Amino acid sequence: MKRLLGWLALTLLCIGTAHAEYRAYELEIFDRINDRSRVVITSFSPSDFIQVNGGPQRIGVIIRASWICYGDTSNGEPVCPMPKPINPRFQEGERVQINLPKHLTHDWVGLVENSFFRPELRSNVYGIRFPEKAGLYTRYYESNLQKAP
Repeated sequence: MKRLLGWLALTLLCIGTAHAEYRAYELEIFDRINDRSRVVITSFSPSDFIQVNGGPQRIGVIIRASWICYGDTSNGEPVCPMPKPINPRFQEGERVQINLPKHLTHDWVGLVENSFFRPELRSNVYGIRFPEKAGLYTRYYESNLQKAP
């Protein structure tokens, strides 16, 4: 009986130390009716964001970045900020060339739009926009980029 009470007490103590986590997103939102775009940081998944804000006929979404946050946003708490890159090799606005042999985007030149650190990957990730390719946006690891000639 004492052993059972000990385990129960230990279990109750552990419950109080649990931490919630959620995924945060930086989304580029395209309003098809107003022909405008904007960038939003939210804890809504892209599909939920579309449904809550007018549906797929009204808006389109590009995921510019995503990261893990600890805590809870149910009480109106703001989403945690995007992790800063660690010793970034490239800055926003810089021209970079993609270095991915056998990849569709190999040798393409684009502009750095954002960067953030992904601890689980142990790498900085860069959002690159290709203005000459209809404004295509995608993300690359730092090791797959080099300064454009």
